[in-house]
Amino acid sequence: MEPLEEAVYLDQVRLMAVDHPADTEVYPNEYFASNPPYPPFKVVLSRDARSPVGAWDEHGHDVLPALQAHRYFGDFTLTQFAGFAKPHTLTLDLGEPYRGGPLWLLMHGEVEYFTANSMYAASQAGVEAISPYAEALGENGQWKRVVDDLGFPAGGPRTMTADLTGKLPPGTRKIRITTTLQVYWDNILIDRTAQTAAREVPFDMLRAGSRPTGENAGLRDDAASKRVRLSPIPLVHADLEFHGYPLKSEGNPAGNVQYVYEKTSATGPYTRPAGTYTRYGDVLLLLTATDDKLAVFGSGDEVQLDFDPSSLPALPKGWVRDYFFAANGYEKDMDFYAAEGNYVAPLPFLSMGEYPYPSKKSFPLDDAHLDYLLEYNTRHMSGHEQRGYWFDYGEKK
Repeated sequence: MEPLEEAVYLDQVRLMAVDHPADTEVYPNEYFASNPPYPPFKVVLSRDARSPVGAWDEHGHDVLPALQAHRYFGDFTLTQFAGFAKPHTLTLDLGEPYRGGPLWLLMHGEVEYFTANSMYAASQAGVEAISPYAEALGENGQWKRVVDDLGFPAGGPRTMTADLTGKLPPGTRKIRITTTLQVYWDNILIDRTAQTAAREVPFDMLRAGSRPTGENAGLRDDAASKRVRLSPIPLVHADLEFHGYPLKSEGNPAGNVQYVYEKTSATGPYTRPAGTYTRYGDVLLLLTATDDKLAVFGSGDEVQLDFDPSSLPALPKGWVRDYFFAANGYEKDMDFYAAEGNYVAPLPFLSMGEYPYPSKKSFPLDDAHLDYLLEYNTRHMSGHEQRGYWFDYGEKK
């Protein structure tokens, strides 16, 4: 759902069962990359991930106890620009010198997001937005940059992955992460697990009573193979509705925002970008493929999704099942300096390159997309709808 003053353009949603041996943890390859290439979807495996043996911030403070206790830290100096701080560092002792092979960081944290307004103001003041980058300490005592864009945890608190495989000089034991963004960490693990590509079970193999054949025959039973099995779960219902504005609470540090879905107000101090949104009701056909047929919705709206797991294959002995939810789409807020932030249009599309896109480019207007626009995007909002300047969550009865 969308609880803020933003427009959402949702193109595809997927739910996948991730089956794996019980002694293995699985993570999505997820992080916010500032520039291409963006992280491709894959399953990151972890076995016997360990804490660093040492961790220090830019002041030389020992922050290892905070990382091991899952306690947020970060006393770096903030600027007057939201989301920006003075350059600050985190130095990690890997414990074992790097001798080649796989090396991943599993980094749990959160970020206090910058805004288009603060980005523009910072740029005018000559303050540079520096996404986290990684350096390795060489045997000569000098730091060498090894990753230009490590990424940061996007959205709320979550675990991001950082692949350092083959990027550190042999013998590296200490690495340093530097940024000017307002990023807070509360846990980091070092993992040296060899990665194996997940094998996906096709949809047509998930029919009730079907059994894998050929090269997939071992996916159901062969726990010894240590494979990871991905099974897509069919989306069977998708409905766009108005939900309201959920109760919001802000914790510490900044950016630690939570919403209580069950406590909502029908009114709130929010407006919406002016333009045409997707009508309420069934939007199943819009969300089954990345095809530039978007479910467009705004503040207070939600999409309710139902997936049918009834045809998932049985778990081999000694395996467990996790679930990954993936969404493809776009979001645009109403910040004063956000591109076309006060309007739904222009609609984004997969091959646009940049937004707003140049006049020589256009949202697809072939017959299929014209039919989509005429059938689904019929809910016009002027942006001047009546709004309340308070929330009313009512009393629980």
